[in-house]
Amino acid sequence: MDQVKFGAELISRLMDHLCSQVDGCVGVGLSVWPDGTLLRATGVAVELDAEQLTSGAGPLVEASRDERQVSGEVAGTHVVAVPGSWGDGGPIVLTVYLSHEPRVEDLKAVEEVEPLVATAAAVVEFCAGEVLRADQMARMVQHRRHIEQAKGLVMAARSCEPGEAFELLVRTSQHANVKLRDVAAALVVTVGGTLEDGAGEDAAPPDAAREVARKLWEALRS
Repeated sequence: MDQVKFGAELISRLMDHLCSQVDGCVGVGLSVWPDGTLLRATGVAVELDAEQLTSGAGPLVEASRDERQVSGEVAGTHVVAVPGSWGDGGPIVLTVYLSHEPRVEDLKAVEEVEPLVATAAAVVEFCAGEVLRADQMARMVQHRRHIEQAKGLVMAARSCEPGEAFELLVRTSQHANVKLRDVAAALVVTVGGTLEDGAGEDAAPPDAAREVARKLWEALRS
């Protein structure tokens, strides 16, 4: 089976390429919120991404919470923050810092490269530096789908925004010390009775996750 090696070097090359395509780029960052993890950063992003993760405020946090592209300023530096694929700790957000207000051509360059960076980061997180097989990639996509489904269930039950729903799932996962993807899959099973066709037995959530999901759903319905 074909295998592809992913790692920090790939992410760094993609980020360097993005910065070279955007005039006035002074830094590029890749972070996870609400987990608060700085995955990779260059230039001013090293300091400015960390500042937003620590304070829990700024375009990076807004982009994650609202699941939309956000432009703004951090410490007087212009930035574009774009949420991408989901990790266990939240959306992976790409930040591009500029010496000027974002222009149309800047946003276009970011939009073209962001999916590649986000996918590479998600793969690295999922495989923890190991070689990725096709079946692992399929499971990664499957986990992301379960998280999206669980988030939708929470949104419907609480009448809340996507970011708030995801933060609740993350807090529940961390409090119970159960992986987010397992809690998400278990919640889908709790509410719907089964996972989608083709999920396979390996996708079945563990008993601990099922119990957490059951209690969460009871709390949401009460």
